[in-house]
Amino acid sequence: MHTPIPENGGLYGERTNGDVALSSGAENHRNPETRRSVKGSRRKPTATDEPPARQKRKTRPAKATPGFTDGAAAFLVRNQIRMSLSLILTLAATHVSFPHLRPTLRKFYEVSYFNPVTGLYGKGIDDLYLVFFWIVLFTFLRSTILDYVFVPLARLGGINTKKGVVRFSEQAWLVVYYGSFWGVGMYLMYNSPYWFNMEEFWTDYPVHEVSGLFKWYYLAQFAFWLQQIFVLNIEEWRKDHWQMFAHHIITCALVSASYTHHLTRVGHAILCVMDVIDIMLSIAKLLKYLGYSTICDYAFGLFLVGWIAGRHGVYNMITYSVITDSLRVIKPGCYIRNTFTFKTDVVCFSKPVQRCFIVLLVGLQIITLVWLYMILKVAYRVVTGAGADDTRSEDEADDDDEEVDEMEEKTKQLSNGGAAGKKVVTTNGTATATKSMNGNGHPRSHLLSQPLGGD
Repeated sequence: MHTPIPENGGLYGERTNGDVALSSGAENHRNPETRRSVKGSRRKPTATDEPPARQKRKTRPAKATPGFTDGAAAFLVRNQIRMSLSLILTLAATHVSFPHLRPTLRKFYEVSYFNPVTGLYGKGIDDLYLVFFWIVLFTFLRSTILDYVFVPLARLGGINTKKGVVRFSEQAWLVVYYGSFWGVGMYLMYNSPYWFNMEEFWTDYPVHEVSGLFKWYYLAQFAFWLQQIFVLNIEEWRKDHWQMFAHHIITCALVSASYTHHLTRVGHAILCVMDVIDIMLSIAKLLKYLGYSTICDYAFGLFLVGWIAGRHGVYNMITYSVITDSLRVIKPGCYIRNTFTFKTDVVCFSKPVQRCFIVLLVGLQIITLVWLYMILKVAYRVVTGAGADDTRSEDEADDDDEEVDEMEEKTKQLSNGGAAGKKVVTTNGTATATKSMNGNGHPRSHLLSQPLGGD
C-alpha cells in the first residue's frame, strides 16, 4: 500500500524535487514498461541548484624523472649537516692525531701571514684555506640553526605551512648573519681613517697588511657569498634566480678583486652599505610571515627608504669616488714591494683596472635597479591596501595548494587501503621537492626549499 502524496507536493504544501522523484518512482512502479528507462536516467542540474562545495582542480602533469643533477643536489641537501660536520671533525681529529701536520691544518681555522714586526697580517694564497673552512662552517651553521632553532620558533609563532616555515627560517638566519657582520664591519669602519672620508679609500695605496680582525671579516664575507651561490642552486628556483645568481657572482668578483688588488677599504664600505639594507628587508619579511601585517608595512616603508638611500645613494657616491678619486689619488702604474708574504709583490692599478671595477659596480647597480622596480610594485600594493608581499613568491600559494592536494590524495589512499600496505613518511626538516618548467618549457625537478639535516 502506497502513501498518498498531496497534489501540491511536500509536507508543507510545496512540491519538492524529492517529492517529484518519489512520485515518479511510484508511477514507474505501477507502470513496469517505463521502469527500466526511467531507472537509469539522472536529473540534470538546474540554474537554481547550489554549486558544489569545491571545484575540481586542474590535472597536473605527470612528474618528470629527476636527472643526475637533481639527484646530486637532493643528496647534498639531505646531507648538509652530516657532510659539513664530518669535514670539521676530520680536520680536528687530524690536527690532534698528527702533530707534524698542524702547521698546515692551522691555515684552515687561523688567519695566516702574521707579521710580528708590524702586528698586522699580509695576504697570500694560503688565505684560501680559511675561505674553504668558513664555507663548510657556514653550511653547517645555517643548516643546524635553521633545523633546530628557527623551524621550532616558526611553529611557535603560528606559521603552519611548510613553505612559510622555510621562508621564516631562511630570513631569520640572514638577520643573524647580516646583523653580526654588519656590526663587526661598522666597528672596523668607525675606527678607520675612511670614516666619512671617501678620499681615504685610496691613500697609502697599496695597503698590503691589515689587522687580524679585518682580514678575518673580509675573508669570511667572501666565504659567505661563495656559500650563497651553492645555496641558491640547490634551493627552489624563484622568479629572480638569474638576477640573484648574477648578483652573487659580481659580489664575489668584487670582493676577491678588491682583496688581491689591495683595495679592501672601498670593498669594506660597500659591504657595510649592502648588509644594513639586507637586515631591514629580512626583518620586514619575518613580520610578514608572523602575520603582523601592519607593522610589516611600516617596516617595509623604512626598508624602501633605506634601500633608495643606501643602494642608490651612498653606493653611487662610492662608485663616483672610484671614477674620480681613485686615479687622482693613486698614481697609475705597477707597485713593486718586498713584503712579509712575498719576496716581490707586484700589483698594478691603471685605467684598465679601474674600468674593470667600474663595470662590476655598474652591473651590480643595474641588478639593484631591477629589484627597485619590483620593490616599488610592492610599495604600490601597500599604498592601495593590498599589503606588502614578495613579488618573487607570487606562485607560492599555488604550490601550497598542490601540497595540500597531494596530502589529501595520500590520506584517501591510506583510508582505502586500510592497515595493510601503510607507509610511514618522514620529512627531513623542511626539505621537499617540486617540479617546475625551465626556460625551454620542459619540466624540471628541483628542491622546494633548503633542506635541514640528514636522512
